[in-house]
Amino acid sequence: MELNVVICIDDTHPEKGWGLPDDECTSYLHKLNKEFNCKFVQFIPSNYHGKYPLSKHQEWVDYWNNLNWIELAAHGHYHDCRIGGPGECEMTEHDYNSATNRLIECLNEWEKVGVKPLGWRMPGWLATQGSFDAVSEKFNYVAIHESHNDNISIKNIKTFKGADGIHLDDFNLTLWNNDTIMFQSHIAGLANDNNWNKENYENFREILIYLKDNYTLNFKLLKELL
Repeated sequence: MELNVVICIDDTHPEKGWGLPDDECTSYLHKLNKEFNCKFVQFIPSNYHGKYPLSKHQEWVDYWNNLNWIELAAHGHYHDCRIGGPGECEMTEHDYNSATNRLIECLNEWEKVGVKPLGWRMPGWLATQGSFDAVSEKFNYVAIHESHNDNISIKNIKTFKGADGIHLDDFNLTLWNNDTIMFQSHIAGLANDNNWNKENYENFREILIYLKDNYTLNFKLLKELL
């Protein structure tokens, strides 16, 4: 049986420890690509916490964009709340109009570095209906959680669902469309169990060995499944 394998990484940005070329977390991605031909979808905020605008880090963007096994996708603009929303769930603070304006800010930042991301994932997963409606007009696909977005009506945009963690210690994985597994992870962050540290790298490698022994694996970027 053939199986599509998608590996998503959230929050990558040009800060030490969060996806610079010489970071430990980055080295694990290169190792998995070399051993298994893994591909990765990097969901990147365009100005993480207002401190890391992509336009100030062209060389970093080029580093990732020049790897043919990496897809750059959008993951909010600031990836934090500005008017009292929950945690870093940026798009919970917006109705359709303000969400549209925030997406324009985001896409303007991407345009400055010569990249047009096709995909989007909500920062912190959660968002208003208006935010999802705005995203559907600006992007080709949205990647959502397998349960957190069940209260949202998503129309007029390709939707990918899934959030199996790279840190799982069993092989009870969720198949979508009977042929696809979508793994979810964070590049770093003390609050995240599924970040790219040595323990999770070794655990995920064992998952891939198990899958390789039981399936014919096709590693895919989400843009390749449109």
